[in-house]
Amino acid sequence: MGTSTLMYKKLLISFLLLILVVLSSMSIVDKISSNQLDRAFTRAVSVFAIARGLNGVISVVQGTEVYATPAGVGVNFAVGQIVDPMNDMVERFSWVMLMSSVSLGVQEIVLHLGQTQPVRLLFALSVLFLLLMLWVSKLWHAQSFNFIFKFLVVFLFLRFAVPMVVLANQGIYAYALEPRYLEAKAALELSSTQIEEIVSEVRSSKHSQIEVQERSFKEGFFETLEYFNIKKHYQNLSKKFQHQLQTLEEKFEHAIAYILTLITIFIVESIILPLLVLWGFLKLFRGFLHSDMAGYIEKETTKNT
Repeated sequence: MGTSTLMYKKLLISFLLLILVVLSSMSIVDKISSNQLDRAFTRAVSVFAIARGLNGVISVVQGTEVYATPAGVGVNFAVGQIVDPMNDMVERFSWVMLMSSVSLGVQEIVLHLGQTQPVRLLFALSVLFLLLMLWVSKLWHAQSFNFIFKFLVVFLFLRFAVPMVVLANQGIYAYALEPRYLEAKAALELSSTQIEEIVSEVRSSKHSQIEVQERSFKEGFFETLEYFNIKKHYQNLSKKFQHQLQTLEEKFEHAIAYILTLITIFIVESIILPLLVLWGFLKLFRGFLHSDMAGYIEKETTKNT
């Protein structure tokens, strides 16, 4: 009974080791994982480009002030004051996108490290030595077996941990996050375009106000008829500016909501999920690292004697 149990365990361990060697030599999982990382990085870059565009618009807005101050009508629109919340949000968004890109870059580096020939060769040699010690009784050495086994666990982690993290992460993204990402990205792009248009209108109205002011001095500002025409024009400008700035503020609020959604998605996709899956793999591999595989096999040998 003891001999058959020992033989069964040796066969099972040998079969698992050979399966790992075969899986390690296959590149299809690596290609799929690499493609998924490239797609995730492309998403991060495209969204970061939108954030940079918004940052450029904010820079323009912050330097825009509109004055409409003829006699009896005083209007001062400091446009930059309404973009402070948006500016803070874009800065945080840029930081999140940077961390997301760094996370994806680290995963890409570890993925390629696991695909290198030295890692594959050392992995195969570790399996070979374990098989030889397992089946050739003269080569059996418990401490050496455990030492090589621990090395094998490290190589296993380098070879398979990141691909499994990427595939698990992509599955969760496709199932739960992708619809919200596409919706928020499209809405943010639209809001960015609308904000640019409104800013252009505000600056165009400011230019029109300056032209009217210059014309009023040339034609005689204190002529009664011209005075009331100028006054009416500035009153219309005041209403137009107020409407434009209110609309601009609303668009900024909408954009902030979409940015918050994208921040949540990228934190979950690029930071939280990889760390959770990686933590699970670390717990698993840590258990193997602290296991006494040689002692487990020697128990059966001791029973047989």
